[in-house]
Amino acid sequence: MKLAALKAATPATPLLELSLRGLGEARILIKDERAHASGSLKHRLAMSLFEQALQKDWLTPGGPVIEASSGSTAVSEAWLARRLGLQFIAVVPRGTAFYKQEAIRGEGGRVVEIEDSARLCQHAQALADDSGGHFLNQFRHAATAGDWASDTSLPGECLAQIAARELPELQAVFLGAGTGGSAASFARHLRHKRHLHQAGHRARVIGVDPEHSVYHACWQHHRTHGTRTTRLPAPQAVNPIEGIGRPCVLEAFDPAHFDDYRRIADARSQAAALWLAEHAGLEVGPSTGTAFAGLLESLALRRARGESLAGSWLLLACDHAERYATTLGDPAWRAAQQSRLAPQRAWLEAFAD
Repeated sequence: MKLAALKAATPATPLLELSLRGLGEARILIKDERAHASGSLKHRLAMSLFEQALQKDWLTPGGPVIEASSGSTAVSEAWLARRLGLQFIAVVPRGTAFYKQEAIRGEGGRVVEIEDSARLCQHAQALADDSGGHFLNQFRHAATAGDWASDTSLPGECLAQIAARELPELQAVFLGAGTGGSAASFARHLRHKRHLHQAGHRARVIGVDPEHSVYHACWQHHRTHGTRTTRLPAPQAVNPIEGIGRPCVLEAFDPAHFDDYRRIADARSQAAALWLAEHAGLEVGPSTGTAFAGLLESLALRRARGESLAGSWLLLACDHAERYATTLGDPAWRAAQQSRLAPQRAWLEAFAD
């Protein structure tokens, strides 16, 4: 089977370490998911969603495969669909980064832009119904499609690399939620390990959210009331941090998978992504900046409380800055944003001293 061969040929992605003198004994680890053949963390999700669709016989011969996406998942799915000989259509919010749209088209996919990002799934399902195709629906299936328990899953791979390099025990992983699938995988894998060994792997899953997203409020509601809710007011502004955060609570997002949640200012997310490029040579997208900022905020809070920073602290480098050629990757944009980002850059520099 083509899919099985592609999956078997997928190598482990690198685990990098970032040195920050300002954080003392904390070991900052970055799982570089940009190294995947399709360029992002979503390569794993695309494999899982296609595998699920094949196993459940959801694909229609000759019919297109359709996805609702803010970009990176669709790029990975278009990459995979091309190698499986399938038609692919991506339904994306208007304003999705030009590079992402071109990457989808470059793999033979078709892009459909819509104005209302809250109706991506409804539009994709209607398109599937009209065309006789299949809607992969990452927002419903991301949390369940992958093999979260295995040692070759993303969390299993991370823990194996940490152990192989004899790094300190993992304390927390910092994740921005788009679908919530990666967080679900980490939370379930860590609980599974605790159940098997009755000790160890006490790492926490910490969510990071952009300003204009409902997920942080959903987590707060769950923490206060013990229930999940979708009855939250929609943000009044468009989220500029592509890939994570949503205007409504999507089906695969479960706040119970997160031990803590932080809301990150957009300027801090963007400044953190640029800081990683300039100081660590890591050209990353804004969602990685959000996770990095969340990690730094959390460790700064621990330090202020007099708590130990010992251990390994993990974030994911989700995609490359080149996918944001009109913002992070544009010198003119960076120059225009310099005064807005300056206070955040000063805050970041304190961790390197």
